Amino acid sequence: MYFGKKNAEEPVIEMVDTVVYSCESEACNGWMRKDFASAENTCPMCGSNLVEEVRELPKISNEYNAYR
Repeated sequence: MYFGKKNAEEPVIEMVDTVVYSCESEACNGWMRKDFASAENTCPMCGSNLVEEVRELPKISNEYNAYR
């Protein structure tokens, strides 16, 4: 007998416009989401300044529930 899942669908990845900070140095390709950025406005990889831009990225939830 075959007990595999029938009609298995792949999860749909929701893409949203997200504000990110990206490194302005041409040699560095570092970037981070604004939600996870520190108060410093410098690139953690090379030390250059970060500039704000918008990118279309997969939606992630950063909600934390300690009682799950």
